[in-house]
Amino acid sequence: MISRFTILSYQILPNIIFIFSILGILLIILRHLPEATIKHNLEIKEPPADQKLQAKGLPAEAFSKVGSIFKLWTKKAWNFILEAKDMKPHAVTGYQMKKIFGGKLPTFKKPAAKAISTREVKDEKYYLELIKLQPKNYEHYDSLGKFYLERENFSDAKDIYQYLVNHQPANPDFHARLAYCCYRLKQYPLAAEHYRKSLALDSTQPNRYYNLGLSLESSGKLAEAITSFQQAISLEPKNSKYYLSLSNAYAKQGDTKKAKDLLFAAQEFDPENELVKGKLQKYL
Repeated sequence: MISRFTILSYQILPNIIFIFSILGILLIILRHLPEATIKHNLEIKEPPADQKLQAKGLPAEAFSKVGSIFKLWTKKAWNFILEAKDMKPHAVTGYQMKKIFGGKLPTFKKPAAKAISTREVKDEKYYLELIKLQPKNYEHYDSLGKFYLERENFSDAKDIYQYLVNHQPANPDFHARLAYCCYRLKQYPLAAEHYRKSLALDSTQPNRYYNLGLSLESSGKLAEAITSFQQAISLEPKNSKYYLSLSNAYAKQGDTKKAKDLLFAAQEFDPENELVKGKLQKYL
């Protein structure tokens, strides 16, 4: 005969198993909940590419030309300029949010043109505000680049002109200014590259042939430097600094005769030049 306890156990046991099953399912869900939450948050933080480009205030077509460059500039203040319509605060080196925006996260309401135009001191913030007002006007970027060049801030100036040559690759002036920044930063091969590009677009600038020669000479390419100095002289035959540099290049090659002849040639049209006189003294 089956006891009352046995009967009760048969009735309760399925309920116990069911309860433990439910608890097991809940445990599995709870264990995976943090992972699902993180994944969901990541998905939220990564909107579609076109939305991200629009958030930065740049058209997707223009931005795609320099997309790879921005990956290298995540710690540059220049990012703040490019994100002029929807700025996000993130860590930077050299320039901080406080420097550019006085410590306040900008709301990016359209700046008043009158307030900008009447400002007496044209400082860095002045040009940044112009760019925020007209982010597709490359002249404002160029003005900021010149502002940096005047203050010998070649690193930030280089970033600006690198951006400009990617958006306007047919502008010889932007290539020349980028080349100058590279030269001053002792990046001589890169300087020579952009001087060449500038001259390919406009071959009428003797000073750029001269600067190309200096970049090539600093890169150890004396033969190519000599050709560039000669081209500068052919375009501007009475500029003594071209003769001095060409003479110096020949001297480095060991051709003292050509080096001396060039100094005499320079002295004929510039007899009072002290540098020419000093160089000639070494050969007399």
